[in-house]
Amino acid sequence: MLAEESDLELQLIHVLEPVAEAMIEPELAKLIRDHERDEARKLADWVRSRASVPVDLEVVNGSPSWTLTQRAKKAPLLVLGSSTIDNFSVGPVALRVTRMSQTDTLIVRRQPRVPYRRVIAAVDFSEQSRVAVEHALEKFPEADVTVLYSLPARFDPLLADAGLFAEELSASREHRLRLATDHMEKFAAPWGDQVRTQVVDGPPISTIEEALRRRSADLVVVGSRGATSTRMVLLGTVAEGLVRGAPCDVLVARTSSQFRRP
Repeated sequence: MLAEESDLELQLIHVLEPVAEAMIEPELAKLIRDHERDEARKLADWVRSRASVPVDLEVVNGSPSWTLTQRAKKAPLLVLGSSTIDNFSVGPVALRVTRMSQTDTLIVRRQPRVPYRRVIAAVDFSEQSRVAVEHALEKFPEADVTVLYSLPARFDPLLADAGLFAEELSASREHRLRLATDHMEKFAAPWGDQVRTQVVDGPPISTIEEALRRRSADLVVVGSRGATSTRMVLLGTVAEGLVRGAPCDVLVARTSSQFRRP
């Protein structure tokens, strides 16, 4: 559906993993390979019968996560299922690809029936998170997009340890929520009435997941790195947390990093 909406070619890739470590005999390894190729061809034929854009299939040998990451470098979007076992968890391949990919990565948990209709873009007011909103509007122009900011609670215990009373902590938090609301107004101004805005109080991952459930959202879009990440970070903690536990599909909008060994 996404390829058709953007009038893009759809490239299907199936990676054949090495079986040597499982001590599988050559005859049985060939049986596995032939079966995988047959299943991949059947899937490609099924997609071609329903798609109005060109559909190509590639079956290659290698490590799934590494190969998919490499092949997706020049693509505008990489789409993966969350897990081969449980749709509402994330498998090791999907997680590794999301960490390594230089391309926007969409993790699909649900069987798609219609285009995305309710989208939440999770932001922290950084330039990196602005990418999440821009990608949500660009890729899903017909969707109802909500820009969501969660006020972190992780510093409150430190303030309490530093000597603030409960009343002072409460007053400080209310003040910070007002500041966050003001920041949100300025942050979302460039998009005008294209987006809704929401400021919530609490740990980002849990509050975003709660907002997704309350709005029955189809998709959450998050930048690969947030305001507190260095340029060496490949995938921020909020992005990874949502990939692992969000109750809907997750689009990780890639922002640049400069990963290198210390």
